[in-house]
Amino acid sequence: MLASFVVFLPAMVIDPRSLDGAGVWVKPQKFNLSLALHFLTIATLAQLLPFEVRNGRALRVATYFAAVALIFEFLWVGFQAAHGKRSHFNFDTTFESIMYALMGVGALLLMVIALVLCIQILRRGDRSRFGLWLGAVVGLGLAFISTLFIGFEMSSTSRYVGASLEGGGATVPFFGWSREYGDLRPSHFVSLHLMQTLPFLGWLSDKRGWRAKQVVGTAAVAQLGLAIFLFQQAKAGLPIWPI
Repeated sequence: MLASFVVFLPAMVIDPRSLDGAGVWVKPQKFNLSLALHFLTIATLAQLLPFEVRNGRALRVATYFAAVALIFEFLWVGFQAAHGKRSHFNFDTTFESIMYALMGVGALLLMVIALVLCIQILRRGDRSRFGLWLGAVVGLGLAFISTLFIGFEMSSTSRYVGASLEGGGATVPFFGWSREYGDLRPSHFVSLHLMQTLPFLGWLSDKRGWRAKQVVGTAAVAQLGLAIFLFQQAKAGLPIWPI
């Protein structure tokens, strides 16, 4: 995914086409970075487990399904970008409607591996690094629940509240979040990255001798609270960064 990010950079510079107010290659690039970080996180946190658990049936099956979902989403998002068309919220043809539904299944599979890993770490993880263990369990669990909830809300309605799918107007650079309308993507972003911030703070607590329960617990409440606030703000039609 990181190699693809580098390969797609010339396309971002050379291709002048735009879609929904952003360059056509911005979405594939965001997917490249996001999914690279997602799988790097999964691979890193899996090291908390004994080899026999990492290589056990549950994680192997979840990993294969997630890998297939990754390849599918990567190919479809890139294919649609090359054609200057949406990969998400595209109901122009029956085929594209089916592909959008399949992307929803793919997104679910990409998060199911986080849930499976959360359960395995909770049961069999190395608790000698308690902060990292706690951050991994809480981060993966909360990310799975909150991301699915917000993702379902977006997929069943739209990314915007109070605007058409095309949006338009001022946006936050690169992220593309609207500065004029309610946008559900910031809350999705904050909730998804619970699986990185909480394990990191847990690891830092181990290193610095901090009280992991207080640090991870406070951060979890704060970040989840921020995701809920941004979700409610977007539902009210208010942008994250008003003009």
